[in-house]
Amino acid sequence: MTDGQRLPISDEQRRELEALGQRVQFPANHVIFWEGQPSRSVLIIQEGHVAVMQKAEDGTEVLLAVRGPGEVMGDEGALMDEPRSATVKAVSDVVGLDITAGDLLRFVDEHHLWPDMYRNAVRRRRESDTERSLLARLTVRSRFARVLLDLAVEAGEEVDGRWEIDVELSQQDMASRVGASREAVAKVLRDLRERGVLETGRRRLTLTKPDVLRTIAAGDL
Repeated sequence: MTDGQRLPISDEQRRELEALGQRVQFPANHVIFWEGQPSRSVLIIQEGHVAVMQKAEDGTEVLLAVRGPGEVMGDEGALMDEPRSATVKAVSDVVGLDITAGDLLRFVDEHHLWPDMYRNAVRRRRESDTERSLLARLTVRSRFARVLLDLAVEAGEEVDGRWEIDVELSQQDMASRVGASREAVAKVLRDLRERGVLETGRRRLTLTKPDVLRTIAAGDL
């Protein structure tokens, strides 16, 4: 579970929901939610990006996803009165709206949204399980290429055929999402840089040849 989504509501309903929120700001690297904490509110991201992290059985943190503007974080826990299912950390400066769990529950009740919210939660669980099954069958190289392409969609901006990803993620963060060691990811990173497929800088990744990454992600190169 990534515990973040775009809610299945109309534009008018979204404006009504946003009116219930209080504006909040978080600097990069600030932990917004901790896994296991009570789910007392949700966050609608307006600017910036967050990383969604979850502890594995061995205690290590695994990067599940990067989420950005328009995403609602923490909704499932708030609606089900369950603890936070993941840790959410700002990977850039974040501006958003904080809405209490009580206000969200009343909103869902008033608009009769429970069936849509339930279907959305089931769909997310199935997609997450399917993604994990697919990744397990790929090489580290292919998995890493898929992660880079996912990051481009989640937090990137296309400029003249290149994808600029401006988020603060460490090699360890990316390794945890790939399901490989930091050393293995560093080796793939170095190879992609040398081949001109990828450029790296402080708090920035640039996918210079996304078509090549798509081929690698498919396991064909």
